[in-house]
Amino acid sequence: MAYLSIILVNYNGSKFLYSCLSSIEKFLNSYNCEVIIIDNFSTDNSNQIVKDNFPSFKLICSKTNLGFGKANNLAVRESKGDYLLFLNTDTVLNENTPQTLLEYLQSNPNIGTISPKITFEDGRYQLSCGNLPSLTRECLDKIKYSLDNHYHSVLSKFYDRQYSKVQEVGWVTGACLMMRRDVFEQIGGFDENFFMYFEDKDLCKRVKELGYKVVYYPHTTIIHLLGGSSHGIKKSVNTYYRNSQLYYYQKHLGKVQTFLLRLYLNLTGKI
Repeated sequence: MAYLSIILVNYNGSKFLYSCLSSIEKFLNSYNCEVIIIDNFSTDNSNQIVKDNFPSFKLICSKTNLGFGKANNLAVRESKGDYLLFLNTDTVLNENTPQTLLEYLQSNPNIGTISPKITFEDGRYQLSCGNLPSLTRECLDKIKYSLDNHYHSVLSKFYDRQYSKVQEVGWVTGACLMMRRDVFEQIGGFDENFFMYFEDKDLCKRVKELGYKVVYYPHTTIIHLLGGSSHGIKKSVNTYYRNSQLYYYQKHLGKVQTFLLRLYLNLTGKI
């Protein structure tokens, strides 16, 4: 029987942590599983929450903030699972999503990475997958996300139809991402040059380059509260985002697109 490792990176996430881990605990008896929390040198009471309430979960405490990708890589090295589920601490399971994803992944060996439907707390659809970045795609996505911010209540009905079927996509969010361990190891895990942001898109791109599919699977749903991954980070979140964006372009999209992106960011005062 397949063994699953559920891995969560935490940084000052005490606001979300208990609800997240409690929701995972409800379903643990239905499959062979371990839960690993890697703490990125939190200064709140996160570690105590884990120790007091979830003693069967494995807690790894880093002496520095490693960032998202590097922390996940460390946790994978300490894990035993044939399959890996990377899950944000600001998520809540309201059904047995890990088992549903695991069963689908097991029955479809051509899929390397899979992610469920993700909603806000009120049940509205949350954008969580898409095409891989390029200058053209990011311009279109900027319009899309701007419209979504202003008219989400209207657009959510459209999203429910657009994202109602299982489909191959360019990327899925790292907020809830399951993949085969052997695929993760073949691509060398997360690129640790991304401190946070774009590491999930980079991971998915490399999975696709191996010949595996990246799949959005809407027949199971989790709640994503938002804010847990970047909560309490001192350095500007925008700085992390732009650094990661530029690195992604340098790595995958060549000198011309990187130059044009940097020019745009400079002209608009974003860097």
